[in-house]
Amino acid sequence: MSIPIPGIKDISKLKFFYGFKYLWNPTVYDKIFEKLDLTKTYKHPKELKVLDLYPGVGVQSAIFYNKYTPKQYSLIERRSSLYKFLQANFVDSPLQILKKDPYDWTTYSDLIDKDKVFVPEFQSPERINDSFLTVANVTGEGSEGLIMQWLSCIGNKNWLYRFGKMKMLLWMPSTTARKLLARPGAHSRSKCSVVREAFTETKLIAISDADELKGFDSKCLEEWDPILFSAADIWPTKGKPIALVEMDPADFDFDVENWDYVTRHLMILKRTPLSTVMDSLGHGGQEYFNSRITDKSLLKKCPIDLTNDEFVYLTKLFTEWPFKPDILMDFVDMYQTEHSG
Repeated sequence: MSIPIPGIKDISKLKFFYGFKYLWNPTVYDKIFEKLDLTKTYKHPKELKVLDLYPGVGVQSAIFYNKYTPKQYSLIERRSSLYKFLQANFVDSPLQILKKDPYDWTTYSDLIDKDKVFVPEFQSPERINDSFLTVANVTGEGSEGLIMQWLSCIGNKNWLYRFGKMKMLLWMPSTTARKLLARPGAHSRSKCSVVREAFTETKLIAISDADELKGFDSKCLEEWDPILFSAADIWPTKGKPIALVEMDPADFDFDVENWDYVTRHLMILKRTPLSTVMDSLGHGGQEYFNSRITDKSLLKKCPIDLTNDEFVYLTKLFTEWPFKPDILMDFVDMYQTEHSG
């Protein structure tokens, strides 16, 4: 059964989009799915279960279903006008429309554990789970905090990541994508990109404004070769450009709690050299790290310049510090940044 795809004529009649933006052009979606080549990961798409968070007008949902006919496709949408739009356009379709809040953690425990409406298959973390995919649109204001929560779930292997390495396809403001994908030394480098680098393999797939590419690393852009499309292909057309990223959980082998403490404190003073910033990890930290760091050139670096391997190295030294502080008594805001940032 082929699902009718909502057109721009009907989409443009909606009055409320709650600050979110949605790609509506099927031609652009065809290019995106060709680039993603999802059948490499999901060799048996008819066994796939898809969770779609903030699906909005459901264009992507319908196109995805028509292309792959997954075993289950569940849309989680609570916003009134968008929920009604989905209900009206996908009545009697195979799409499962659930009026629940994707932001509420109990939504997932209810769906999976209590009501058993959507139960993913657990798979070994040796590879990407080939029976479970989550897609989400977080193009609204304040999306970065939610993305950070989801990233931390990869590190802690909870939330949806208790079922293994789940791929996510995320629509977000291009400014958030630039911050998320920032390389060491980049002006937009922050705790967000440090976490992304440690826990995921993430690629820029598509973006709605070529001028926004100036903020991304040129070598990465050459590798990613993202699809460019027009603001006319999204609705509402006004406002910030949007981008699509593909996020796969990566392998990591370090103490997550100590790593979080080290990266959080150092990134608050991200433009201060390590030769003077290590007391931020605890009293006596500068003396301890100065004596333990073997490559003294590392001390000349600022936290904003550190690679993931260097953060992991500092975390190892911190873990071995006999007089390290009790990290459970730490109350530093993870979103705090250096004033000069």
